Amino acid sequence: MLHRLCLALLIMLGAFVFPASAAPDIGSVRIDPTPAKTWQDLVKNSELIVVARTDSASQSVATGRAVHGGKLVNYVQTLHFKQVLKGSGNRLARLVSTGVEPLPDASSPLNQTYPGPLAEGDYVLFLHRVAGGELYSAVGLWQGVYPLLYGKTIALEAAGFAELNQLSVEEITRKVKSVAP
Repeated sequence: MLHRLCLALLIMLGAFVFPASAAPDIGSVRIDPTPAKTWQDLVKNSELIVVARTDSASQSVATGRAVHGGKLVNYVQTLHFKQVLKGSGNRLARLVSTGVEPLPDASSPLNQTYPGPLAEGDYVLFLHRVAGGELYSAVGLWQGVYPLLYGKTIALEAAGFAELNQLSVEEITRKVKSVAP
């Protein structure tokens, strides 16, 4: 009896020491930059579409990779969900993005491929999971990011879809629901 009790205790302690899924190595995460062809594909390719507020980046981890002009860094920031338009999730999620340090000039093409963290604010975000499901990234990099200004979406120049520009949250919700299963 005592033998079984000791064995059960060791098994329970092992669950705390060796969790079933280890935290992802943020420095090794690679963001999929594949763009969607249409706004409908953007909706279909997103596991999670949310209206969220972003915090500033809470973590930055070197990737060990470099590009002409700097080193690549993965940033993690917290998303506070205000509304879930597609998928399901908690009230919080972690967003990972890759950027360049030192920060390139605003006109640098590196900013298109390595956007870095989002500024604090409200957004409609089209997301998919990376690194085993604990982290999310924007679908198509900038393509999945729509800042909200005065309650309306902004489709970012050369990245966002015009059909998703200047929509209220209610209007974008209807568009998403017209495509999402």
